[in-house]
Amino acid sequence: MLGGEQSGHIEAVGFELYTSMLEAAVKELKGEGGAEKPTAALNLGIALRIDESYVEEENQRLRLYKKVAGASDAKALADIRAELEDRYGKPPDATVYLLEAAELRLECERIGVAQVDRKRGELQIRFTEHAAVDPERLMMLVSRNAKRGAQFTPQGLLKYPLAAVRPDEILLEIRELLANLSAAPIPA
Repeated sequence: MLGGEQSGHIEAVGFELYTSMLEAAVKELKGEGGAEKPTAALNLGIALRIDESYVEEENQRLRLYKKVAGASDAKALADIRAELEDRYGKPPDATVYLLEAAELRLECERIGVAQVDRKRGELQIRFTEHAAVDPERLMMLVSRNAKRGAQFTPQGLLKYPLAAVRPDEILLEIRELLANLSAAPIPA
């Protein structure tokens, strides 16, 4: 289904975004419309994948990627993880990180984070117009970490120093940062 030309596009935009773009194009061709919910983009510089050595069949891997990208809540992701463990055994780290990043994406969408980028030792978080972020908490967080380089730009971009280096620590630090900013509690 995906030839060499298309695989280049997948690498450029990421599998989740490519899948959603492909689905949107198919719906448009079928004349199906509807209100789309905004999708948060995560660019974390972490290996998020289902290894060939873990799930050998390419079609199965693609199906699993699609299930992860389409998961609408933490329970759906827990079900996918249970399915993986049942069929293939304990998932490797990159697959665990894929599931954790998908859960983080759901949290971002819930509180109104449009994009999270990791650039070396810094997180850049862009909020949507209607983000459920407590402005007072945001300003306190920035002022407490200003010496470390934290700032909130007029364009609505939070630049925050990242202490973590390992993928599991990076995901946890982002989750904790979002919990500190959120006006509503984030489920554990």
